Amino acid sequence: MSLTDFMVACKEATGLSGLWALALGFFAGRGIGMVSYHRDDAQVPGAPRLGLVQHGFPEDWVAEYIEGRLARVDPIPDFAASTTRPFLWSEIASLAELSPEQEAYLARMAEAELGDGLAMQVYGPHFRNAYVGLGFGGPAPQLSAAGIFELQCAAQIAHIRYCELTEHLHRTITLSPREREILGWIAKGKSNAVIADILGISRHTVDTITRRMFDKLEVNDRTSAVIRGLGAGLVQMRGEDPL
Repeated sequence: MSLTDFMVACKEATGLSGLWALALGFFAGRGIGMVSYHRDDAQVPGAPRLGLVQHGFPEDWVAEYIEGRLARVDPIPDFAASTTRPFLWSEIASLAELSPEQEAYLARMAEAELGDGLAMQVYGPHFRNAYVGLGFGGPAPQLSAAGIFELQCAAQIAHIRYCELTEHLHRTITLSPREREILGWIAKGKSNAVIADILGISRHTVDTITRRMFDKLEVNDRTSAVIRGLGAGLVQMRGEDPL
């Protein structure tokens, strides 16, 4: 299947199962035996949200990855989020400064004999980004720059269609003007005490509004609130006006 045919087929896909099958077929035609898709809402239709959908990886490795919560120490998706260029899994040690825990993870990954693969970030609306891993099941083949770019384009096309098909699952978050104002100042690194001084209200009032805002955003800390707010378009990081 050509990339153009794949693009048309993805656009015509009406369900996640069909879209996933299309992606697997396209990648299989390029010698990719293992595919993983990491997003907080990623799931096989009808299954719990595990934040991961995969195909072709050894079952014992998948179980260990999920049950051991190895996503916390896997350095590959994190680094992929910081670069636009796909890279080989085997390159991560030379690309990123790793913690001892991350080095131990890579050693365990080598023991699992997964082979090499390509890592890439794909991008969607309102920060609905994801990581895609394409495993070769052995040493990396000789891939041209054009071939790698084709794989990246295919992953991006499938991700955009995924975002379209699941858009209705993301409920709209509504914050009051005051909640948005406080979230904007939190995004600028202001403490609740400083925000109270800026707005001319009590620290207790700011604390109360912040807790209420956290409940609406379904988060427990300030950093997560800002990330969720940015993703929902509730706060903008421009100029001095937090709104």
